[in-house]
Amino acid sequence: MAASQAAAAAAQRNYHSLASFPTLNLALAHATGSSSAPTLNGGTSDTFADIGDTLDTSGQRRFQAAGARAQFAAARYQYEETKVTLTQQIRDAYWSLAAARAQTQIAQEGLQDSQRVYQLTQTQFQAGASPRVDVIRSSIDLANIQQSAVTARGAERTALTAFNVLLARPTSTPVDLADQITEATVTPAAIPGLPSLAELTRRAIASRPLVLSAKEQVRAAEYALKQARAGRFPDVAVDYQRSLQDPTYSVLVGIKLPLFDFGSVRNSIKAAEEARKQAQAQAQQDEQQVTQQVAQAYSDYTQAQELAKSYQTDILSPSGTLLTSAQIGYQQGATGILPVIDAETTLRNARTGYINSLLALYKAQDEIQAAIGEFPTPVAMAPKGGG
Repeated sequence: MAASQAAAAAAQRNYHSLASFPTLNLALAHATGSSSAPTLNGGTSDTFADIGDTLDTSGQRRFQAAGARAQFAAARYQYEETKVTLTQQIRDAYWSLAAARAQTQIAQEGLQDSQRVYQLTQTQFQAGASPRVDVIRSSIDLANIQQSAVTARGAERTALTAFNVLLARPTSTPVDLADQITEATVTPAAIPGLPSLAELTRRAIASRPLVLSAKEQVRAAEYALKQARAGRFPDVAVDYQRSLQDPTYSVLVGIKLPLFDFGSVRNSIKAAEEARKQAQAQAQQDEQQVTQQVAQAYSDYTQAQELAKSYQTDILSPSGTLLTSAQIGYQQGATGILPVIDAETTLRNARTGYINSLLALYKAQDEIQAAIGEFPTPVAMAPKGGG
């Protein structure tokens, strides 16, 4: 961000330098000789001041300033594009950290449930009310969830490091997120839809800084071509000389005309023409890139939207019902502890999968935002209790 901002500031100063009135040059000269030709007072010795400059009648400096203005605009858009990219990275890292913390919480709750079941099966086995296989099965489940908890904590530390790095802070700096991702974060009805793909593409082409920067680069190349062509036209030089010894002055007006071109101007024009073609091709490529990014983001969001809705209704809710039924059957003595362990594992996996589907949904929304450079819809998915 600092580099992009400095580049924009440098381009701005370069434009102001070229757009300002050129500096007037003052020269002091002393002429002495056997003839009065070098002097203004008609004598053989004189000291005189010389002020003058070349007027930009060919337009070269004017076109150069216009090109610098276009370069300044391109640099500003490049700075905005950098902000768009960094914003998406920060938001993705933010939601990744929120999801990692949710996974850690799920693993911790699962660990507590697994420890309780393991203690229960041990007590029942010692009382002769439960077979040894239940103890073995519950111990395996406890070991699995302990490993899952260790993995979840490691993933949370990794996500925290990635988030802090993007904020240019020490990697272990604690972060208190304003948002949480839980099973109650988003209901299917709260997931916002999108405008049409054609509408999103139109808005991206019209407002994406990457595209606007490329267009300004084309303008700068066109002004560079005009500047090169202006090298064939004359400039007018005006020079004022005044004697410091006598009240004598003279005004010199001259024309600087490129009389013979040995290839310098001609090749400069050819180079500028090719540079313009390059800028135009790059602008076309950037538009195609943005169009592809919008289409990909649209597809990713649509898929994440469908998966999040179906995951909640078809997997998460039935998993909760399965656990409730298993617990009731165990309490009534109709089943052993194994169905309860299996149901808890199923629900834990379902909760983890649903968190992942919500994370994909948030990242897909960030992808849409970055692709078009703005929020396509109100952020209706803000988690409950979050900002």
